[in-house]
Amino acid sequence: MIYLLLFAGLFMGWSLGTNDAANAFGTAVATRVVKYRTAIIIIAAMVLLGSIIQGSDDIDKLSSISTNNEVSADVQDMENIGVEFEKDADGNYVLDENDHYIIKSKDNIDEAALKTLRLKSAIKAAIIFVCAALTVFVMSYLKFPVSANQAVTGAIIGWGLFHADYKNPDVLSTNLKEIGKFMSTWLLNPLGAALIAFVIVFVFKKFFEAKVESLKGYDKVIKIGYIVAGAYSAYTIGINSSASVTAFYYDSFGVGANILTSARLTAILGGVAIAVGVLTYSKKVMMTVGGSIANISQIDGFLVILSSALAITVMKVLLGIPVSTSQAVVGAVVGAGLVKGPKNVNFGVFKRIAIAWVSSPTAAGLMTYIVALCTQSVLS
Repeated sequence: MIYLLLFAGLFMGWSLGTNDAANAFGTAVATRVVKYRTAIIIIAAMVLLGSIIQGSDDIDKLSSISTNNEVSADVQDMENIGVEFEKDADGNYVLDENDHYIIKSKDNIDEAALKTLRLKSAIKAAIIFVCAALTVFVMSYLKFPVSANQAVTGAIIGWGLFHADYKNPDVLSTNLKEIGKFMSTWLLNPLGAALIAFVIVFVFKKFFEAKVESLKGYDKVIKIGYIVAGAYSAYTIGINSSASVTAFYYDSFGVGANILTSARLTAILGGVAIAVGVLTYSKKVMMTVGGSIANISQIDGFLVILSSALAITVMKVLLGIPVSTSQAVVGAVVGAGLVKGPKNVNFGVFKRIAIAWVSSPTAAGLMTYIVALCTQSVLS
C-alpha cells in the first residue's frame, strides 16, 4: 500500500515532464532546427543524467518545508515512536553541520507506531502530489507552461494552512521565511531570465550576428548550438526538479519514517518519471513556448535556451533552492523578443501564461486545503 502511494509522486514527475520539456527545446522545435523526436530523446537522457549527478541537492530544502507544514514526519513525531536525539545542557537539540538532528538512539522504536507514521506520511505526500500533478496536467492540456515547483509549493501551503501550528512562533517564522524565499523566485526568476536574454541577444545582434550568418555551414552550426544548449538546459531540469517530485517520500532521519532512505535514489526516481513525461506528452506546451509568445529567429531561439539555463544556474547559486524552469524560459523568450521592440512580443499570450502562474499554486493549495478538511479525523 505504501509503495503504491509512491506512484503519486511519480505521476507528479510525469506531469512535470509533459510541461517542462518545452523549456529545453521549445524554440528549437518551433523554429524547425531540431526535430521533435530528437529533442525529446535528448531531453529525457539529460534530465536523467542531471538527477543522477546533482538531483539530490534540493531534497532537504523541500523536506524542511513539508515538515513545517505537517506533511512529513518531524522530530516530535520521531520522539513519539521512541527515537532519542542528542541535546545540549539546556535541553536544546544538537544539529550537525548540515542542520540535521543528531540521533542518539534508535533502540526503543515502537515498530507498530512507526508503520502507522510511515503510512500517514506517505498518504499526505500522495495527496500533495496528486493535487499538484492534476493542476500541472490541466495546465499542460490547456497549453500553459506552468511551474511544477509552484504547484507543489502551493499544495504544501494549502495543507499547512489547515494543519500546521502557526500559533507556534518558531514554526511561523521559519515557515514564512522558507515560503517567502520560494515565492520570491516566482518574480526574480522570469525577470532575471528576461534581462539575461535581452542583454545576450542585443549584444549578439549588434556585434556578432552578421559574422555568424556568413559562416560556411551556418545551418549546421546553429543546429549543433541548439543541441548543446538544449542538452544543458535539460540537465538543469534534472538537477532542479527531480527532487521536487519525490522529496516528500525521503526519510532524512534514517529510521524508516518514510519510504526512501537514499537521497540519490529518491532524486533518480523523480528523474525517471520526468523523462517518461517528456517522451509521452510534451508537444503541446513545447509549441506554445517556442512559437506563440514572441517572433524570434533561429539564432535568437538558441540564445533563449542558453539564457534560461544560465538564469536557472544563477538563481540556484544565489538562493540555493529549486526554481521554475518554465518561468525562466518564458522570461527569456520575452526578453529576446523585446530586443526588436514591444510589438514583437505577444503580450496577450504572455498575460494568459502569467495568469496561469498565479492560478496554478492557488488551485493546488485550494485542493489540498479541501482534502485536509475532509481527512482531518484520519490524518491529524
